[in-house]
Order: sequence, then structure tokens, then C-alpha cells
Amino acid sequence: MGAQAHLIVGSLPGNLISNAARFIALGLEWAYTELDIRMTLPATDALLATQATNYASIATACVSNSGCVGITTWDTSDDYSWVPSTFSGQGAALLFDANKQPKPAYKAVADVLAAATVTGTFTGWYKP
Repeated sequence: MGAQAHLIVGSLPGNLISNAARFIALGLEWAYTELDIRMTLPATDALLATQATNYASIATACVSNSGCVGITTWDTSDDYSWVPSTFSGQGAALLFDANKQPKPAYKAVADVLAAATVTGTFTGWYKP
């Protein structure tokens, strides 16, 4: 199970994290897929800070629950994002800017991952 997570800065759905927990409680694996968190341009320091908090919230929700198996972003840098061509006047949705430089959201996610406690045992790579 999972959620395509095309989100808006400062407007995370209130049930996004609780819905994941409900599916995980049923014994299902969960993933946040196609994650991007767009904003109205131009990007400001305040919007970038809020975006960082939003990305950290999703990352925290995932690493806090062993049933969450991953987070996938909908590309790597803003210059490859689909958002500006679909939502006029919006963009800056990814972890790296158009010059491939990490944004505050990148550091926020990295901090969450660095602080995470790894539990369980690695059993090897999947072999069909």
C-alpha cells in the first residue's frame, strides 16, 4: 500500500500519517511514493523552511514505523520537476534546486535519517 504524495507546502493532509498507520496496523507494508511538496513561486526562505518541516514530517512518519518500507521522490531536482508545467506559478517541489544544490528540505530529511534507529535484521537481497 502507499500514497502518491504530491503535496503543497504548509498543507499536509491531516490524515496522511494516520492513514499509513492504519494500513500498517493491518499488517500491510506502506510507502510514500512520488513525493514532492510544491509552493507558489518565487521560493522564499519562509516557504523553504516550511517545506523542510513538511518533508521531515513525512520522513519521521516513515522511520518511526517499521511497516513503512520507503519514500520515493518524484525526481531529484527542481529543473526536472513536472510541477511547473502542470501548476502555473508553482514549483520548487523537490529536495534539490535547479542548480542541483541541496535545499533546506534535503538537510531536514538527512537529519531525520541520521537520527533514526535501525531495528530488525537484514536477511539479504530479494532473489526470485
